[in-house]
Amino acid sequence: MKTSIMHRGKTYDVDTSNFLDLAIPYDFEGPQPNFYDVSPGKSIPLKSNETSYAVREGAGCNVSEIKINIHCTGTHTECVGHLLDQNSSVSECVQDILIPTVLMTVQPTSFSSCKESYHMDIQGNEKIISMRSLQKAYEKFQDYIPSSMIIRTLPNPEEKRYYRYSDKIPPFFTNDAISFLFSQSIQHLVVDIPSIDRMEDNGILGNHRIFWGDGKSHDTKINPNSLNTITELAYIPDEIDDGFYFLNIQLPRFKCDAAPSRPLLMRVN
Repeated sequence: MKTSIMHRGKTYDVDTSNFLDLAIPYDFEGPQPNFYDVSPGKSIPLKSNETSYAVREGAGCNVSEIKINIHCTGTHTECVGHLLDQNSSVSECVQDILIPTVLMTVQPTSFSSCKESYHMDIQGNEKIISMRSLQKAYEKFQDYIPSSMIIRTLPNPEEKRYYRYSDKIPPFFTNDAISFLFSQSIQHLVVDIPSIDRMEDNGILGNHRIFWGDGKSHDTKINPNSLNTITELAYIPDEIDDGFYFLNIQLPRFKCDAAPSRPLLMRVN
């Protein structure tokens, strides 16, 4: 299906039937990404009155019970409720079907090579995504004025889809980098790493607090009404070029701070 979208005074033609899928397939019987060494997601047949509801076990239909850790075993989208003591619905935060977005590729660097900050002491050789790298990549796209950004990190092998991150420590953003994204009015952030924060940051989640707060400090109060979302553990294949697109974030209507998601990119003409 082809449609036309007006954004910032310009009309873009979009073919919604020709989309690019950034979600990692959730294979209950195969490899899954894993953060914090959690139990992998499982799908098991419902058992009732000694009947196992699986066709391969003689039942008339399949009825599966699914158990997953949303934040740690697959592509997911989260909202400010991740940090609140109240129920929230991540699906209510995505209010546009097609979101103007920019895809950029960045090379994480050692923390010691930049003059940026993080909210706790970290080692100089730890890999970070810096504000400077984002600014440089964004220079040629900023005139599009997107409300979403997708960030692909290098290296980008296909096996990244199934990394066990206790064995392969992921890069993370500096506080300055997240403040920069906030300053550019980015509402929906999509990344190919398991968290925008350091794997161990003493439970502070400082970058999350900046993104769902005032955009400046992790110490300030978060905004419980923020509609910003963060999609983590996406995978962006190398054959998808950096550039301007429209993004569709598909979500089930979970009354939850996060949900498995399927970010879809639409090319523009």
